[in-house]
Amino acid sequence: MRARAPRGGFAAGAAAKALLAWLLILGLLAMVGYLISERNARTWSLVPEEGRLVVSKGMLLPMGRSHFKTSDPAQAKAYAPLVPPPGKSLPEERTFQEQGDLDRALYDLLSAWAREDVASNDPARLERGLGYLERALLLPGISAAQRDDLTALRAESGYFEARRLLERARAELSEAAEKLRLAAASRSPHAADAQALLHELAPLVDAAAGVVRASGAPPAAAPPASSPDGTGQSAPSAPSAQ
Repeated sequence: MRARAPRGGFAAGAAAKALLAWLLILGLLAMVGYLISERNARTWSLVPEEGRLVVSKGMLLPMGRSHFKTSDPAQAKAYAPLVPPPGKSLPEERTFQEQGDLDRALYDLLSAWAREDVASNDPARLERGLGYLERALLLPGISAAQRDDLTALRAESGYFEARRLLERARAELSEAAEKLRLAAASRSPHAADAQALLHELAPLVDAAAGVVRASGAPPAAAPPASSPDGTGQSAPSAPSAQ
């Protein structure tokens, strides 16, 4: 008679095969889960939230995202929550598979808002438009065509930005002259030095004011004239003769 194989050995072999099959299945599931998580971690989103456009980044999980955070100051500024101009509605939520896609979408928004603000010739809107352009400069993934458009926009805004800087310089020179005038009229041991500096500075203040007038930039409010006692209060005028 033929000898029969022991049943115990057959059962052990079948169990080992089943365990190996389960391990292979679990390994494949883990690999698929990791690939899905990695893909999710590379996704970026623009999400309208409480009147702002927020940049979110996918987490290293099969799903889920969080507000983008970084220790890089340039990236933190480029991807900070974006506030639209008054009257402008936020776009609908969008998701991007690559950072470059996010950058190009952000640029389209920033450049459109900046172009309108710069063309307005309104000082407050100009300031905001220049801020949008500064944000656009920090986006690393914009296209070559967008880079050329940004160069043209910066050139267009350069004149208005120069006027803004001229007015700022004029205002700071005027403030410095006023402080020197107060020091020169005081009993400070530096009164003579202040008077000498004021004498050198006065032509520069007049020249800066002339340049600002020639550029057409609206002058900032001048600091109040100081009274003889240095309090900044103007002396009361004498009553007119009746």
